[in-house]
Amino acid sequence: MMDEWNQYNFEELCEIIYRYPSYYGIDYVENGIPEVRGELINKDGSVDSSSDNLRYISEGTAVKFPKTTLRKGDIVLSVRGTIGKIGIIPPELEGANMTANLLRISPSKTKVNQNYFKQLLLSRQFQLMLESITTATTIKTFKVADLKGLRIAIPSLNEQQKIASILSSVDEAIEKTEAIIEQTENLEDGLRQELLKKGINHTEFKDSSFGHIPTSWKNTFLEEVVDINSDSISSKVDELESINYIDIASIQNNRIAGTTEYTFKDAPSRARRKVKTGDIIVSTVRPYLKGFAYITEQYNNSICSTGFSVLRTKQECHSEYLYQIILSNRFVNYLISNMTGSSYPAVKANDIKNYNFPLPPLEEQIKISNILNQSRNKINLEQKKLSELLNIKNGLMQQLLTGKVRVPLNEHEEVPQ
Repeated sequence: MMDEWNQYNFEELCEIIYRYPSYYGIDYVENGIPEVRGELINKDGSVDSSSDNLRYISEGTAVKFPKTTLRKGDIVLSVRGTIGKIGIIPPELEGANMTANLLRISPSKTKVNQNYFKQLLLSRQFQLMLESITTATTIKTFKVADLKGLRIAIPSLNEQQKIASILSSVDEAIEKTEAIIEQTENLEDGLRQELLKKGINHTEFKDSSFGHIPTSWKNTFLEEVVDINSDSISSKVDELESINYIDIASIQNNRIAGTTEYTFKDAPSRARRKVKTGDIIVSTVRPYLKGFAYITEQYNNSICSTGFSVLRTKQECHSEYLYQIILSNRFVNYLISNMTGSSYPAVKANDIKNYNFPLPPLEEQIKISNILNQSRNKINLEQKKLSELLNIKNGLMQQLLTGKVRVPLNEHEEVPQ
């Protein structure tokens, strides 16, 4: 049980807890000392060290801030804006510095196992502790003194090591699954690009504004093969009628992760567009986030936000083929090039309807869709596996990091009850 564990103030578990008192006059250079910032911290606690994403400060600047010179194994914690991001400094960033939105933490080598400490800081329990000391201002932050005073219960170093080993094994499985998903998505993108331009087993091609395309294909505009925003909620609808609402946040990995149920009178004012099976919704607000989804039978007759354009295909265009067009890099880049507005960039429905692309005969559209759907099915299976692994990890963290479930310290011991 946790009451058997030692209780410490957070600062007692650390050799260093330090944040810039000021961070001005920074001299950025092309090559110099790497600067770690919050955007480089990944959700698993790793830190992106690729040179393409790093910024560099001059050695003269770094010398002014010796206490924020990072060492391998140090932890950086975001303390302003997005609170609670945790990053472990890898060997290749030894000697780097950090921005003022981060806090440097060097764990105590005599009290905490480094991997255990990472898992603890990533845990929901610790994140809730941070929320409890976070000020409710426009830009969220917390005081270092409040962090230092948080009470933390931890087991012996041996038990910490065992717990960290169990959680790390799940992390490895998660990383492998994520790598498979990324690799398969890259292959899918390449296959999509090839099929949407060259089709299947063609030998005769013609010149077009898209390059060489099969002679049986035609040049078309989106408005010629779809109806856009053709079905909206009537103002006469019963105010107590239940609706399933799809908003931008409902979309994950170009799929609908779920809907929110409202009565019409309580629904957001943007809940106005009806969707049916086979429709495609395209986010017109911040489209670079790829807020696109195909409406399956599960979400038939749902209501989506006016932040989407709803595309409903006409007879000569297969809906699943059109979805592949929407997912293509060419379409995404077209939307990005037509965005207006800086704080809330968006595109108009007219921009979408004017998209120009090559269209094969209906029979070939279906064949191309089937090929790409097979690839997508593989990705969906891996994403389901990933979701299950993440649930397992969260459950283990809740059990092991709170002492609800104890681990044996050697092969001869039983798990403490």
